[in-house]
Amino acid sequence: MIRRVLPVSVLLGFLICAVLPLIAVGVFGFSSATTGFTLEPVLELLLTKRAIEPIMNTVFLTLLTVVVGYLLVVPSLVWMHLRSPRSLPLAETASLLPYVIPAIALVGGVNLVLRPLFPGFFVSLYSLVPFYVLMTLPFLYRTVDSGLRSLELPTLFVAGASLGASPMRTFFTVVLPNLRASMISGSLLVVMMASGELVMASLLLHNTFPTLLIQLGQSQVRLAAALSFITIVGSWLIMAGMVVASRNRTAGSRTVPLVL
Repeated sequence: MIRRVLPVSVLLGFLICAVLPLIAVGVFGFSSATTGFTLEPVLELLLTKRAIEPIMNTVFLTLLTVVVGYLLVVPSLVWMHLRSPRSLPLAETASLLPYVIPAIALVGGVNLVLRPLFPGFFVSLYSLVPFYVLMTLPFLYRTVDSGLRSLELPTLFVAGASLGASPMRTFFTVVLPNLRASMISGSLLVVMMASGELVMASLLLHNTFPTLLIQLGQSQVRLAAALSFITIVGSWLIMAGMVVASRNRTAGSRTVPLVL
């Protein structure tokens, strides 16, 4: 009896602790002392350049982080799995470095050393992309590495070569489709981290959605709470959608057949 009740009780307790504060934030953000429940302040803000620019900056940075991250991680890991498996433990250790280096120390040090050499680059919004890729590297590395370890990678390339396919064709038509579930999971983690990053954007004086929330929180607290509520609910919906899509695709095609 206890074995059945205890997991359900823990789950209910977790849901209550997670959902109640979110409901409180939503009620506070979308209510007014004079008009009651209203969406007007949020809609007015979302139609102004003050909100559109940081939101678009965050969306652009997040997408660019996912693309650049996978362009770096996937070919590198495939090459190491095929040609240099002994370097994998060293690469895995190196991928953990962003965990132990604080963001403020990383940005401050790089900014201090490289800004005199490339002043125009740090003024650009693109300057955040390398930092975001580095920040999300542990998640990208582990999701792709776990996907590659589940494949018989040398066998796939040997089989592809025996059928007359070049290594590039085997990579794009066999390896990448089999990494789809891992890459979706990694993308989800990157989106969650990059879209909520505040320290690096603030230090480099760039205008992103998290910095907008901080600015609103200093003068328009209810508006900041409403946007936070929308962001959290939207993140949960995106996460649920990507998980469902990943499961459906994985269930539909466990392994892409070697057809070249």
